[in-house]
Amino acid sequence: MKTSSSELKSRAKRSLKGRYGLCIGIQFIECAILLAISLVYILTSFSMGLVRDPIFNGGSVSAGNVIMKAGVYISFLIILSAYSLLKPGVLKIYMDICNGHTANLSDLLFAFQNKPHRFLGLYFINLFIGFAWGIPYFVVLVVAVITDFIPVMVVLLVLTYLLLLIGNIITMLYLSQSMFLLIESPDLRVIGSLKESAAMMKGNKGGYFYLIISFIGMVVLGYCSMGIGFLWILPYVQATMTEYYFDLKERLSQNTPVRGEDVSFESMWNQENQW
Repeated sequence: MKTSSSELKSRAKRSLKGRYGLCIGIQFIECAILLAISLVYILTSFSMGLVRDPIFNGGSVSAGNVIMKAGVYISFLIILSAYSLLKPGVLKIYMDICNGHTANLSDLLFAFQNKPHRFLGLYFINLFIGFAWGIPYFVVLVVAVITDFIPVMVVLLVLTYLLLLIGNIITMLYLSQSMFLLIESPDLRVIGSLKESAAMMKGNKGGYFYLIISFIGMVVLGYCSMGIGFLWILPYVQATMTEYYFDLKERLSQNTPVRGEDVSFESMWNQENQW
């Protein structure tokens, strides 16, 4: 029997009791690092003239300028990728919290110490999939601008935007557990974590989507509080999603029926691997 969202939220509250200080501290660290990255990029952009880019202002373009600016963009991408390696560490801390284990701030470096290339691979695959869903929209957008947004292009623009939105939501639901799986088993290959997540979410996507949208009211309250409420809301949401992963994994390991069939997670994973 599937666990209700209210029960998962109750478990999250119990897990977070007395540990909100750690979770809030993690958020401050993440915000500080992201702010530092943004400031460095902005300052570098000003110092190298990226804000007054001659490509967009009719000035001359030299090979040296292009190479220099390309280097800045690549460097920023590398730094941003390094920042993305903090996310597995954050999830590792929440997994320890929900498991009743001792959670340490040093776990933020978990991905750096456990095959970081695989976590980066997972990050870039998700990034590429999101970009791929957006290609039709951006192509239509360019054509719409050229044709001065004639009615047929406006319709196509709406349809391709819906495709982008729905495609990304479906992809997110299927791959939502891949990071948890990779954290628990760093030796697992990236493609393996994606396949395993997709297998786990068969018949469970609706429940997971409902769990996500059930936080909309709290998110609105967070914005109404000038963002201060997010100090407590975000840990609550993340802990609930972590509880969902553990609950889903336990149900599938106990051969809980999926879509009316008595299929265990292990058997589904074996069937996937036969290909």
